[in-house]
Amino acid sequence: MRIHINHTHRWLRQTGVVACVVASVTALALPFISPHTVAAANNTDFNIQVSPSPLALTLTPGKQQTATLTVRNFSNHAETLFPHLNGFTIDKKSKDIKLLETPPADMTSWVIFKDSVLSLPAGSTKQLGITFATPQNVGFSYSAAITLSRSQNTPVQGDGVHMRGTVAVFCLVNINRPDAKSQLAATSLTADKHQYQFLPAHFNLTIENKGNIIGQPAGSLFIQRSYDSEKPIATLPINAANSYILPNTSRDFAIDWTRGFPAYVKDSDGSRHVSWDWKHLNELRFGKYVAKAVIIYNDGARDVPVIASTTFWVIPWTIILIAVFILVVLAMGIFGWGKILFNGTKKVRNYAARRK
Repeated sequence: MRIHINHTHRWLRQTGVVACVVASVTALALPFISPHTVAAANNTDFNIQVSPSPLALTLTPGKQQTATLTVRNFSNHAETLFPHLNGFTIDKKSKDIKLLETPPADMTSWVIFKDSVLSLPAGSTKQLGITFATPQNVGFSYSAAITLSRSQNTPVQGDGVHMRGTVAVFCLVNINRPDAKSQLAATSLTADKHQYQFLPAHFNLTIENKGNIIGQPAGSLFIQRSYDSEKPIATLPINAANSYILPNTSRDFAIDWTRGFPAYVKDSDGSRHVSWDWKHLNELRFGKYVAKAVIIYNDGARDVPVIASTTFWVIPWTIILIAVFILVVLAMGIFGWGKILFNGTKKVRNYAARRK
């Protein structure tokens, strides 16, 4: 199993927080992680759910703060779990997450579990209290993983991904320091095609976190006729999954513009067909468009806008060819009937002239 950053990362709050996302660290493939609860299961043998996801708080140097995780045992037998603090890394190319045996920057000295062991009967729920005794001399942000394992000393296997009978709560810590720097940049906005016949149109926005704390972008992608259009044709949310960006890393955000007539629709088998929903006839797309991404983040003093744009075309060739064909047929029909009427009128006039 590989834990993908696009499935595990969630937004942090504006002032900087710890975000904890729960995922199964077993040999099974990682399921999609909901914003509220995530379960780890190995068939029916190990079925533990932890919430909330994310768990968020602001850490202040020299101040002790607490957080709570709710652990539910959905197995049909009792479970004994041992909490432990691990580190993790993210591959810049694949975005895979790999667990490490030790947490970063000696976090074990100031992250304390209220219970060293959790005993959960079948179907029971218990709270795991966590104390963050943040020292005065700390950095700007930290990345760690809280693991709940059946064994007190469950090693991370050689690939850094697999652990047996374990769930992991990935925690990202922002420190509320006056010299913390929040800076985001939109490095690219691209469409997967320069020209479309029918929607949807797919866009990819890359945002880089150039600050030293976890980024918090929010914004919209506006589809409009020109860069300076006052009224957009469509407004699409950026980062609807509430993801976040670690310092000195980049993240890709996929945005789709789907509202059009006609439009491609995916079938259950993965193929697609053109849907002619006449209720959306007023959403016929044709011509040149501008996709304009506007991202807003707070630098600690004010909201800062970040803007990126790209252009693309929608040319519905099928509709154009059908329209041209209909016009040609109509023109030929009109010309044919006109010729018949003209010849008929000419014959009548000649007949009338001979009668005189």
